[in-house]
Amino acid sequence: MSMKRERTSTGAHSAVQDTGVSSLDLQHAAFLAHTARLTPEHAQRQHLLLDNLPFIAWLKDASSRFLLVNDAFAKAFGLTSPSEAVGKTDFDLSPQAVAQGYRAADLEVLAARKPMTIEERILDHGELRWFETYKTPVLDEHGELIGTAGFARDITARKEAEANLLHINDSLEEQVVVRTAEAETRARELLESERFFHATIDALPAILCVLDEHGRIIAVNRAWRDFAAANGGNAEALCEGVSYLKVCDEAAAMEQEVAHTVASAIRSILAGRQQHFMYEYECSSLVRTRWFTMSMTRFPGDGPTRLVVMHDEITERRRLAEAHRESAERLKRLAAHLESVREEQSATIAREVHDELGGTLTMLKLALTTLVDDVAPLAPMRPRLEGMLDQVNSALQTVKRISANLRPGILDTLGLTATIRWYAGQFARMTGIAVEVRIPEHVTLPSESSTVVFRIIQEGLTNIAKHSAATRARITLTLRKTELVLRLSDNGVGLAENSLSKQDSFGVIGMLERACHLGGQLSLTAPLGKGAVLTLRLPLESGNHTDRGARHPW
Repeated sequence: MSMKRERTSTGAHSAVQDTGVSSLDLQHAAFLAHTARLTPEHAQRQHLLLDNLPFIAWLKDASSRFLLVNDAFAKAFGLTSPSEAVGKTDFDLSPQAVAQGYRAADLEVLAARKPMTIEERILDHGELRWFETYKTPVLDEHGELIGTAGFARDITARKEAEANLLHINDSLEEQVVVRTAEAETRARELLESERFFHATIDALPAILCVLDEHGRIIAVNRAWRDFAAANGGNAEALCEGVSYLKVCDEAAAMEQEVAHTVASAIRSILAGRQQHFMYEYECSSLVRTRWFTMSMTRFPGDGPTRLVVMHDEITERRRLAEAHRESAERLKRLAAHLESVREEQSATIAREVHDELGGTLTMLKLALTTLVDDVAPLAPMRPRLEGMLDQVNSALQTVKRISANLRPGILDTLGLTATIRWYAGQFARMTGIAVEVRIPEHVTLPSESSTVVFRIIQEGLTNIAKHSAATRARITLTLRKTELVLRLSDNGVGLAENSLSKQDSFGVIGMLERACHLGGQLSLTAPLGKGAVLTLRLPLESGNHTDRGARHPW
């Protein structure tokens, strides 16, 4: 027995989407439920069966109390597990009006002892959707009624498809009537269609032509004719009926590389070896130079082979791209200049702090030391003078630390190798992270290159201290014939994906800019997911490397 009705409710009746399962599939699933005995030894088997059905499924007793439901049912009604529904009725899970409808359907199935299919619209989370519910009586082995089984699925997509199909059928019938009426005027409309086609392509700003399967031009637009005339060519020699492929071959014979490339592309597309071709070229005239993009596309489908050839002017885009490139270069040069100025200022401030303030504090220390020596050991002023002397010593240490952070003096006096070893020792003492240094004894680099290498090591070690939770770090510097390779590694927690491209990683951005300014490359990797490795590759000019007689310490 089949029954269709439309109902609106606010019940939590959310089913899985229509999976293409037919009513026959539902009946088969119901048959499996019929043959299943409601005994403990079959409980696991029933759960496995019901939970793998592609729709909501349940089993009720004759009083409409739920005996068994599947996971989809529990999810639809907002239950944490299917067992929560056992022993409950629809009145416990759905609004009163909806539950009454469900109970009435159960009674009808029990009374008729026949299955029932219901199609209904239900308000599901604020949206009206169609559901198909199949209910069937469940009999025991003696043929006695023991309850009902039911299955439900969302058929909204199917209903919408049926409605769309009905609409399409109506539209097709209307079109058949229209086409029949237009049969007598077919020739006139064909002519109008051709006129419309030409008007359409003439309205396009792109320079366009259409080629047939032999590479002949079968249509061009006004922009094509105007372009041919404006560049001193014969417009009629490049219009309908002319072999565009032949024109390209003739130009290629005159050693015009663009023409040879285009002719090869036409043959490749006509042979089906490729579908699309694009080429950017320069077109110079007595007035100015312009840039164009040529694109060639084959018509899809099984009809006659047709190729659309379009030329789009990109002069303004090229100009903007060039302006953008020049602007980026200027910004890079400015950034490099500002960095150089900052280094110079840091060096100047470091020298002034060290020389002026450090010198003053040193003289004050000497004076206080002399004064303390002149005061008797038991004099009341001696402890105060000794305290002042300690403060001066602390100030001197602060001056040295500030001066070294601004610009290590040994970088200009003792060189890069000594500076790296000194800074690694300072870093290890301050952070407790052991730093292993493997670098040549003597490294001779330009001042700017030495500064870049040191600053990258400085920033890299700072990042290790901040983010890696590492206990060990290693600095390795290798000098080859044409490049310097610096590796800074740790045994920390690794690094996040795309660490080099994060927009707010200003320390990493600074290292990248420093490396790029000198033509170098910077990479950040996490081998086997453990720790991180920062690698700098810096090109070296002739003579800018270690002494050939020097030996590496490893």
